[in-house]
Amino acid sequence: MTLYGANLVFVLLILGNFLLLIFESAPITGETRVTPYRVHLPTATTAELQLLPGVGPKTATRIVEYRLDHEIDSPDDLTGVHGIGEMTVEGLRQLISEEQIDQ
Repeated sequence: MTLYGANLVFVLLILGNFLLLIFESAPITGETRVTPYRVHLPTATTAELQLLPGVGPKTATRIVEYRLDHEIDSPDDLTGVHGIGEMTVEGLRQLISEEQIDQ
């Protein structure tokens, strides 16, 4: 390859990388719609309850067992479950759905 050919390849590589940088880093236009997943306490399974931060397998099982004897309609009702206090409820409030959403 001649010096002229090597320079041409080098310039084409730089130009190609520059165009790739411009077109691949362009912001995505249009509307994206993301809805957060919320847990419905009266019907959630133990697996769904474990999606909540700070709720492990034991706490999820306690919630399901508590639901057998008590009605859970709001996040405040969780304070009756052993191991869940007011601070935990405040952290979970935005992740709990008041009504069931059909999926």
